[in-house]
Amino acid sequence: MKTRSMYKIGAIFLSIILIACGSGSTTEDPSSDKINVLATTPMLGDFVNEIGGDNINLTILMPPEADPHTYDPSPQDASKIADADIVFYVGLKYEPAALIKLVENTSENEAVLVEVGESINPIEFSEEGHEGHDDHDDEEGHDDHDDEEGHDDHDDEEGHDDHDDEEGHDDHDDEEGHDDHDDHKGHDHGSEDPHFWFDPLRVVMAVELMMNQLIELDPTSSEAYKTAGEAYISNLNELDSTVSALIETVPSKNRKLITTHESLGYLEARYGVEVLTTIIPSLSSADEISPAELVDVLDVIEDNDIKVIFVESEAPSVYAETIAEEANIKTVTGLWVETLREDQAYTDWLTEQVELIVENLVDLP
Repeated sequence: MKTRSMYKIGAIFLSIILIACGSGSTTEDPSSDKINVLATTPMLGDFVNEIGGDNINLTILMPPEADPHTYDPSPQDASKIADADIVFYVGLKYEPAALIKLVENTSENEAVLVEVGESINPIEFSEEGHEGHDDHDDEEGHDDHDDEEGHDDHDDEEGHDDHDDEEGHDDHDDEEGHDDHDDHKGHDHGSEDPHFWFDPLRVVMAVELMMNQLIELDPTSSEAYKTAGEAYISNLNELDSTVSALIETVPSKNRKLITTHESLGYLEARYGVEVLTTIIPSLSSADEISPAELVDVLDVIEDNDIKVIFVESEAPSVYAETIAEEANIKTVTGLWVETLREDQAYTDWLTEQVELIVENLVDLP
C-alpha cells in the first residue's frame, strides 16, 4: 500500500516537471521575431523608427547631442553592430572612418549594410568655398518649388529616377575614397555633402530607401512598414511646406548668413537662403582654420554687411567669438545641425532650427 502511494506521488511529481519543462520550451520572447535594426545616428534612428515602430528592435549607436564628426566608437558598439540584421549609416564619409571600419568588420551575421546618403541625390561640395553657390539657382529648387515634380509625385524628382545612372553611383565600388574609406582620417569628407536632413524632400528619398529595405528583409511586416512609411512621407511633405513658408517671411536681402562649417548646403539649395561663407571652410566641424581664412571671413562680413554669425551647438567655435568681436556683430547660439536632442523628433528639430534662423534674420535692417 505504501509502495503504491510512493509510486503515485512520484508520478505526480514527474508530471509536474514535464509540464513545467514543456511550458518553458513554448514560451518565447515576442521581440525575438523582430529584426534587429541599427542606425549610426539619432537622425537616421528617428527616420527608421517612424517606419518600423514596434515591428523592429532599434538600436541607435551615437547618443543624442553627440557630434558624429568626432564620435569615438567603443567596444560596446562592436557588440551592438554584431547583433544587427541591418545597419543604416549616412555614408558620404560622414561617420568617422573607424566607425565604418567597425561596421564592415563586425557584422557577424552578415548584416545588410545600407549607405543612406548615396540614395538622396547628394549635392556637391565646392572646395573653393561658396564661390559657385550661385549655381544653386540652377538646381531644381525653391523658386520652382510649387512646380517641382517630386513633391506630390516624388518618384519623378530630378535625379531620383536617374539615380542608378548618377555619376559615380553605378561605379560606387570604384568611387574615389570609397575603397579607401578605411584610410581617411575620419574628418576628411568627400566631395558630396552628407547633411541632407536640412531638405525634407531628400529625407523622403531616405525614408523610401529604408522602407524598401525593411520590407525586403522582413516581408511579413511589409504592410505595416508601407503604411507607416507613406504616412511619414506625407508629414515630410507638410514639413517642406512649413519650412518654405517660414523662409518666405524673411526679406530676400536678409537671407544671407554665416555659420560654423559647411552644413546648410541643402537648406540653401532648396529654400533660397545664401550661406556666404563658413568659419571652418569644410564639411567637418572638427577641422581647423588658418589665420588667412579668418581674414577672408572678416572680409565677407564687411563686404556684405553681415550682422550675425550662427554658432553650431554640437561644436561651438572659439573662432566665432573672435570674429564676432573683431567685426562688432553678434553670435546666435542654439543651432543644431548634426543631431537630435534627447527624445526629439526630426520634424520638430528642423522646424526649430529654421525658426531660429528666421527670427534672427527677419528684422535685420
